[in-house]
Amino acid sequence: MPQGKPTIYSSKQARAPSMVVWVFLSNTVILSLTALFIGLTIHQRDNIQQEEQLDALLMDRATALQNAAPALSAPSKYYNSPVYFHQGELDEAQQTAHWGVNCSPAAGSTDQTIVTFNCHNQEQVRAISVVHKPNEDAPNQQVVLWVVDQNNDYWSGLNTEDVMGSLVLILLLSAVSTQIFNLLFVAPLSKITDKAQQLLHSNSVTKLPFSFTLEVTRLSKLFEELAKTQQQREHHFRRTAFKDSLTGADNRAFLMLTLNERTAKAKEPLSLLTWSIGNFEGISDVMGYDVAEQTLIRMTRRAKRLFKNNLVIARLESSVFCALLPKTELDLILSKHSTSRLFQTLIRVEGYQIDIQCHAGLVHYPEHGQCPNTLVRRVELARQLACSTRQPLLAYDDKLERRSANRLEMIGQLRSAIASDEFSLYFQPKLNVRTHQITQAEVLLRWNHPRFGLVSPGAFIELAEQTGFIKEITRMVLIKAYKIVELCAHQNIRLSLNLSALDLEDDELLKFIEALNLNQPEASKHLMLEITESAAMRDPEQALTVLNALSFMGFQIAIDDFGTGYSSLAYLKRFPVTELKIDRSLVQGADRDTDSQIILESTIEMGHVMGLLVTTEGIETESEYELVKKLGCDYIQGFWLARPMPYDEFRLKYLVGNHTDLPKGADTQIQPGISSAHT
Repeated sequence: MPQGKPTIYSSKQARAPSMVVWVFLSNTVILSLTALFIGLTIHQRDNIQQEEQLDALLMDRATALQNAAPALSAPSKYYNSPVYFHQGELDEAQQTAHWGVNCSPAAGSTDQTIVTFNCHNQEQVRAISVVHKPNEDAPNQQVVLWVVDQNNDYWSGLNTEDVMGSLVLILLLSAVSTQIFNLLFVAPLSKITDKAQQLLHSNSVTKLPFSFTLEVTRLSKLFEELAKTQQQREHHFRRTAFKDSLTGADNRAFLMLTLNERTAKAKEPLSLLTWSIGNFEGISDVMGYDVAEQTLIRMTRRAKRLFKNNLVIARLESSVFCALLPKTELDLILSKHSTSRLFQTLIRVEGYQIDIQCHAGLVHYPEHGQCPNTLVRRVELARQLACSTRQPLLAYDDKLERRSANRLEMIGQLRSAIASDEFSLYFQPKLNVRTHQITQAEVLLRWNHPRFGLVSPGAFIELAEQTGFIKEITRMVLIKAYKIVELCAHQNIRLSLNLSALDLEDDELLKFIEALNLNQPEASKHLMLEITESAAMRDPEQALTVLNALSFMGFQIAIDDFGTGYSSLAYLKRFPVTELKIDRSLVQGADRDTDSQIILESTIEMGHVMGLLVTTEGIETESEYELVKKLGCDYIQGFWLARPMPYDEFRLKYLVGNHTDLPKGADTQIQPGISSAHT
């Protein structure tokens, strides 16, 4: 989350004053130029009128002189202007004292009645020659009349008062026009700019101002429409950015956003709970994507009903959900509901009644961390361990962090462990309930880790499957099992080996087993291959092809951990299965609970109806043994009978008798191979 907001520069502070200044200066310049143009025009007009009136005065005096009559009264302000005369020629008159200085005839005036001379200092001399006859007896006289026109230029005619008055008037008009322009254009545009910046940095915009100008009003309305469209897009973006499109729940981005906000405020303790549907993959594979999607939608609705006062209900991925809520609220829920009720339920989708089995992880803030990323990572660790150990709810503990580090270390050491043969085979006998004899034994795997000691399969088999090393491990187990299978056959003991889902997808596995059978063609008759429900239903058609081929080679096939996955009975009938192994979860507590006993009995009976032998795993008490014996189970396996034991112990107890010598090639110190068993 950003710690501060970007600075918003108001258009009133930044743009409007600048625009007003420019408008004011522009108006001042325009008005000044206009005033200058008007002044020059008026001055030019006055000069023309002055010339015309002086010419009229001069013509009036000339006419009077010619006719020996009094001068007419010229209607002009220049009537009293001095009219000079000289008796003689024009050239002589130019030499008189009243003629202008440095005068020369103006262009185009020599043929006119009145001749114009341009002189120094902007003066003009306008002259006319007439013939004067004083009386009838007197001879004619040549007389030159002229006037001096003080035609000053415009600038010299200006005075300080006129200039200052004009400037004041110009500035006043400029200020008034600028204010009008500001009211009509600048102020509305400035407000529109402010709203644009407001919309840029927030998610709301107020109504835009009214303007007297049509163009600005149209622009304002257009901007309001754009702002509304932008808000709608922003709303849609936020809805899609923080919501899961399928379920309508929040998504990971919204979870992290809320976690950051809540942990920054640190007002109250929080609880972060994540859970996943353990059998979701089986639901999707068997019933299809439509049912799987509807299952996710129903689970989201259930979570919202269950955690009413939540801060976040999110779908993080596939079938993984998350709830963020106050710790006091979660404590109240856990006090009212058992964890089994919270995370195991039945839902009905499209006519199917689906048994949902969830596994959850839990962390508390600030007890288990204060950083959102740390909380999410740690709750995921708890959830993954709950899944692998099949617990409904597991709270985070510091040991999980160390376990995660150990898992990473084990992943790096798996390859070298295979090359160094650090794995050992362990054997757990199976009792034939009817004959009370040991006729089968499951081959299990242990890792003799140089640092962690003897490691059970639950700690590394999943890692081997994730990294692909399980294929090499399975081959090691087969090789080691083939070495002792003849000795087991002599004692009428069949060995059970586990295959993983990746083994069923391994195109080279059948060729590898065929090569082993070339040297020991009878070995497959004394070996049983076990696959889990989930492994078989991962790709049922591929599994069917591989299992049919293995059955054709002589292997018997068993379904392991039955009751923990979501298998299709239609497929089970098609598989070449001879044995059904019921998981410990169906056996546990059945000797004390009537409902559990009914489920167990129905499962055993179903196996028999399908023509299968039935083994119950995880028998730990005599009462459980007596129960499954009464219900008609064929084989039992569990700690009550025997714990998994190393090969040497198993050989001495169950293999050595009439056959004290091992078959050729067998190793009395054999470090057993590999299996995907989860015991």
